[in-house]
Amino acid sequence: MRGHQWVGAALVGMGAGGADRAEHAARTGRHVVPAATRITVLEVYCEGCRVSYDAHLSMQSCDAALSRTA
Repeated sequence: MRGHQWVGAALVGMGAGGADRAEHAARTGRHVVPAATRITVLEVYCEGCRVSYDAHLSMQSCDAALSRTA
């Protein structure tokens, strides 16, 4: 039985004013921040089956992980 792969949907500030950082992030899918930057996590869920962390207690295993090993 394989487990969930937890990921967090995060809110990362791009700064006010010019759109250079936002444009770069939209184009490349990346945004580099300093190591000490605090990031607000909006939701934690399984990358494979998309079940939320709060709901996972009622599940035995990750359906997506099971299908990948079959």
